[in-house]
Amino acid sequence: MIRTACVALFLLIYFVISLPLYVLIPFIARFDQKRADRMSQSIVCWALRWVTTLAGMRVKVQGLENIPRDEPVLYIANHRSYFDIVATYPLLPNQTAYVAKKEIDQVPLLKYWMRLLHGLTFDREDPRSGMNMIIAAIDEIKKGYSIFIFPEGTRSRDGKMGEFKAGSFKVATRTNCPIVPVSITGTDEVFEKYMPSIKAADVRIVFGVPFRPSELAPEEKKHIARIVQEKVEAGM
Repeated sequence: MIRTACVALFLLIYFVISLPLYVLIPFIARFDQKRADRMSQSIVCWALRWVTTLAGMRVKVQGLENIPRDEPVLYIANHRSYFDIVATYPLLPNQTAYVAKKEIDQVPLLKYWMRLLHGLTFDREDPRSGMNMIIAAIDEIKKGYSIFIFPEGTRSRDGKMGEFKAGSFKVATRTNCPIVPVSITGTDEVFEKYMPSIKAADVRIVFGVPFRPSELAPEEKKHIARIVQEKVEAGM
């Protein structure tokens, strides 16, 4: 429980001392959006690295060299834990917006940081909400921001990967941005298996070789979700 208390205390202190930033960063964004984005990213990365340390997460990473640095990409990953974002976000070299379920909007301070980081939310029960999210994600890609999606739609409860939803891949097929498969293991050992306690654990993250939808044959494009899921599974 000591780790849990340390992480909870750190997050509480972080959200309190960061209150002035809720005014400062939007003010900077009025004159220089990219500078505001870099500031938001660096601050959140700093906080998540501390959470990683306090939680006892021993993160091993492979394939960082596979991530394109000069253009936005679509990250596609399996989803095992709330700590998936904690483990992956500080590793990403470019400005990246995560896609999350709408429930995150019920946490005021977290909701605010999601907005500063261009995060997108949607209602899994509302097809229109999902389509609006995809349209917004496509717009973010066109603006130069990468998108990180967990296309299973929810966290795995038994360690088995759920079927990837095809709608998520429209972000790439309509922009032809590179798709980077991301394989995550071990994050559920940090929290989900011991809720509400946080436990030290080994976490492994593998960034696969990127590819563009245009590189696929017409028949393969119809099954792009399955193809990427197989790449994610191979990385695990």
